[in-house]
Amino acid sequence: MQNETVLKIESLRKYFPAERRIFGKVRYFVHAVDDISIEIKKGESLALVGESGCGKTTTGKVLVGLEEPTDGRVVVEQEDVTPLLFENENKAKRYIEKTYVNKFSQMNDDELRKINGLDKIYADRFLSLGKNGSKFVSEFVENRRERIWQLRKRVQMIFQDPYESLNPRLTIFDIVSEPLNIHEIGNLKEREDRVAAMLADVGLTPPETFMFRFPHELSGGQRQRVAIARALILNPTFVVADEPTSMLDVSIRTGVMKLMMKLAEDHNMSYLYITHDLAVARYMSNDIAVMYLGKIVETGPTEEVLQNPLHPYTKALLTAVPIPDPEQKRGEPNIKGSVPKPINPPKRCRFFDRCPYAVEYCEKNNHPPLTEVAPKHKVACYVVSGEAK
Repeated sequence: MQNETVLKIESLRKYFPAERRIFGKVRYFVHAVDDISIEIKKGESLALVGESGCGKTTTGKVLVGLEEPTDGRVVVEQEDVTPLLFENENKAKRYIEKTYVNKFSQMNDDELRKINGLDKIYADRFLSLGKNGSKFVSEFVENRRERIWQLRKRVQMIFQDPYESLNPRLTIFDIVSEPLNIHEIGNLKEREDRVAAMLADVGLTPPETFMFRFPHELSGGQRQRVAIARALILNPTFVVADEPTSMLDVSIRTGVMKLMMKLAEDHNMSYLYITHDLAVARYMSNDIAVMYLGKIVETGPTEEVLQNPLHPYTKALLTAVPIPDPEQKRGEPNIKGSVPKPINPPKRCRFFDRCPYAVEYCEKNNHPPLTEVAPKHKVACYVVSGEAK
């Protein structure tokens, strides 16, 4: 089903401690990702754009389990996979108690039966276990290790730098077949055939001439194709692509982007495409989310957001895009100052200090929620939404 949701993020947060204390609690945190929610349909892609340091890569790392979430929920194909993102099982149990057991325990049977959506699955199970929270938690984390391995098959990541993400001691065959070895898929002959087919799919032909080379014998574009092949060898349903073309020459980028679009169509995959390049975002994605200092400030269909930007930060990003016409002039972005520190930021609008629209209402209220101002087009701005006069 094309309308099936493959990824849903709800109020995701990731804070890093900004100090070390031997005694007492840490008081200062870097708010790398701060209460973001996005949704990606099967076969579609979302571009997450913003300047360096806004939290894009951290978001991607949380989704694949390279960083643990501080708060929030991650749902992949109608399954809450958040407990699988914690390295420590006790943290997973605390998440389940906080998210489900504490909430369900305060409801009567009729209220639990009326719950809809994803929570209905867990509410029904909670009822069937006689509202026993301990059994519910134990069952939720049952076979956790095996489920983590299954998640690895469904969610993969393409890293930014093909020079750093490939082991120089391994051949191309070893690199691409490593996920198959880890998951014990096929025998040696089947793995060779599968790697050869994948290398051909990513444009490294004939594959036999590449399989037993080392990374230093390939160009940058060829290395990134190997990184893509490694990510796709397990046929994932969702891929986090962290600026996969930013380290490549301009002449190579288009070929890699076309390849990724073709593979997404052939394998019916969805991408979270992380980039700071709006031109790439326009080419690669159905929808776009603009991120600033850990918050999503605008989201919607790609063409709608780029043709009709509403948030002042989105407008500034578009103003910074160069125009291939020396006669046409663009003014300076209409924002002031520089990016503030993300350590314990004030609760007001995150963009307040640099915003040309800022009014007293913005300073006295919490960061604005995403408000729909056009079909599927949402913006986090009190002035644009009309709440602040």
